[in-house]
Order: sequence, then C-alpha cells, then structure tokens
Amino acid sequence: EVMALTRNESRVIEKVGVYDGFRPGEHAALVVNDEIDLRMFPKHWVYGFAIEQETDRGMRRTIQVFDAAGDAVHKVFLREGSNADAWAPVVEDLKIVDQSNTLNVSPRKPTEGAKGSADQAERLRSEWDKITDTHQFLMMTRRIKMNRLGA
Repeated sequence: EVMALTRNESRVIEKVGVYDGFRPGEHAALVVNDEIDLRMFPKHWVYGFAIEQETDRGMRRTIQVFDAAGDAVHKVFLREGSNADAWAPVVEDLKIVDQSNTLNVSPRKPTEGAKGSADQAERLRSEWDKITDTHQFLMMTRRIKMNRLGA
C-alpha cells in the first residue's frame, strides 16, 4: 500500500492503495482498481527520482516523476503499512545508467485554446450522460469536435 499523488495548479489528488491492474500501452498506460484509477502518458514521464529522506517520523521514501519542463507529474510515497523491503528492488529495477545530477529541461508547449461552440452544448450534455468512466472524456470531446477546454 502506497500513496499516489498527482497535482497541478488547481488540484492535489492523493489516493491510498496498490498499483494493481496495470495495463501498459505506448500512448497511455493505466492502473485501474478500486483505490487507484490512473492514466499515465509515458512520453511525458521524462525524469524520475527515488528519494530517501530522514524525517522526525522516520525514513520517508518516495519516487517522484517529472516532465520535460521539470514539473512534477506523479509521486508515489511509501506509508507505514508499505512493504519497505520491496523498495530497493523497485528502485534498482527502474534505475537508468546515467545518474548525472543535471537536468536538461525544455519550455512547456502552450496549451491549446478552447475549441468548441455553444451550439454543441446540448450534444455535449447528452454525450456526457453516457460516460461510464472518466477515461472516456477525451474520446467524447474528439467525437463532437471539441477539446477539454472547449467542453
């Protein structure tokens, strides 16, 4: 059991659970179970760090993933109930040969502006009512020729 943390300017999402139900994919990989429902886009996961830090509550272990611009994408924190013995093998398995302490970050690409129209609002609501899984949202917006900001 770990804590999965994802954040952006608007939200911090913390989920406690296990990374069961992993489904790899070139474009998107998924972890879907009762506790963690996560869609990952591997091309955006550029840098990763395994951090061990002594705190007043004991050793804190975390894996932190960053994108090409140096922004945090996802973090995994071990908890008191986590299997700490599994930590070192996971870190070793994920480790890359280049262990330099220099990151080559690149500017973030601008976000695409809102693409949609008010006359599509009723269709958007109707399609929204058919969604059974949040991962269907982007496919829905493409079908009605909108993007997430337009929707």
